[in-house]
Amino acid sequence: MQRYQVFIDDHSILIGENGKSNQQSESIFELFEPTKDDIKYVTEWLLAEKEPIRQIYLNVKDVTLFWAFFQKQYKCIEAAGGLVRNSDDQVLFIYRLGKWDLPKGKMEKGETPEQSAVREVEEECGISNLNLGKKLPDTYHIYYHKEQYVLKRTYWFEMGYAGNEELVPQQEEAIEKAIWVDPKQLNDQLSNTYASLKGVILTLVKA
Repeated sequence: MQRYQVFIDDHSILIGENGKSNQQSESIFELFEPTKDDIKYVTEWLLAEKEPIRQIYLNVKDVTLFWAFFQKQYKCIEAAGGLVRNSDDQVLFIYRLGKWDLPKGKMEKGETPEQSAVREVEEECGISNLNLGKKLPDTYHIYYHKEQYVLKRTYWFEMGYAGNEELVPQQEEAIEKAIWVDPKQLNDQLSNTYASLKGVILTLVKA
């Protein structure tokens, strides 16, 4: 069954059809066939974090139709990034704005997601000659910027790196560190990263 999960900080909106969220918890709230006003209210509610609600489940009749309607309520932008492993099987992380992150950035006009993902990793970490691997699940998150709500879709790809270039964090993008981390020692990264990224990271770590 097709579903979409959209993150707002550590909270999320889960969109599914003709069923329940499959999670019994007081921190989950369910809405049936939400309207435009409902979507706005839910977005503001989760961004404000006024209630201990971890997830809002939007139960709809047709996920595809509703997803198109849902996206129209926001300014939509696209980004791309990579989950990179080197020849020692280590994973590439960056440290930016107080959190561990994966290298990624907004797509430029005329780029494919693949081209954008490789470019962003190269620019943010100072390495080259990346080997593009399989596509990973996209992530979605919402934030408030310049007096409007933004829905960002990020395309993710596995990448391999066999070189020995020194990592150079892109300081103009507020990146303080770029490091290789053993996938068996990711406690620090997983405990201080964005909720939307945890699934991406674990996709490859558990492979």
